[in-house]
Amino acid sequence: MTTIIGVDFSGHRDDRNTWLASGSLADDGTLLLDSVQPVRRDDLYHTLVHVPTPAVAALDFPFGVPRAFAEFLSHQQSPRDMADVWQVVSGLTAAEFVDGRDAFVDQQPGLPLSEREPKRAGDLTHHRESYSPLHTVNPNMLPMTFEGIKMLQRWQDEQPSRWHVPPLEPTGAPSERVTLLELMPGALLKSIGLPYKGYKKGRSALERRDQILGALAEASRVALPNLDRVRMACRANDDCLDAVVASVGAAAWARDPSRFHHPNRDELPDAALEGWIYVPRRDGFNGSA
Repeated sequence: MTTIIGVDFSGHRDDRNTWLASGSLADDGTLLLDSVQPVRRDDLYHTLVHVPTPAVAALDFPFGVPRAFAEFLSHQQSPRDMADVWQVVSGLTAAEFVDGRDAFVDQQPGLPLSEREPKRAGDLTHHRESYSPLHTVNPNMLPMTFEGIKMLQRWQDEQPSRWHVPPLEPTGAPSERVTLLELMPGALLKSIGLPYKGYKKGRSALERRDQILGALAEASRVALPNLDRVRMACRANDDCLDAVVASVGAAAWARDPSRFHHPNRDELPDAALEGWIYVPRRDGFNGSA
């Protein structure tokens, strides 16, 4: 039995918009959802500190920042990996992080904003619909990035051998490990052929949420026998649905990480420093399990 957590994360100042889906993955690959509910960030922190292991938690926030910005914050030093970046960011206040972003973006005022707010290498190559962690206008990515990275550092400080953050090498025994997976629900839905746009707002949002809920188990090949207990909540709230989608991604990873798209050898140095959004390969859920 593996504990499964899916999180739709919010860095909003009122701290009311993070949703957490929790459940367990049986040995036959069935995901039993126990609950889906809004939580505060501190509740999420303590949940994962105490969650039974082994566990996989899929979290919807950037685990790192673009390399150039990481070096800028590190006073032009070259951080080795995400853990170095977490330490630097956690030493800043939210205002200092925002000021750092603004100073970085303002270095070359003649360039278009899209070039002054660079994407991470993996996002630029594989997830062009994603936003830079430095983006500030609809959506404002800075609070989510800052609060998420601070939480990663807190976990690392609390129990350094408990966490596995791909693509970094794991430490500790597998049976005592919590895998923290950067996952974007929309990117996962796209990868398995389900609606990934227009299900949050707009005239067709409810219809598209119904499409997702109706096909999620078959498309992901993760059995969801008690999905009906959270169906109405997911229809009513897209953050709730995103948390469930994230939990399905976590369950799919627990079953077989090789079905996901991993950074290749050339991409690995950037992914280890900047973070990497994990989604199933296009053929990841075709063929036999």
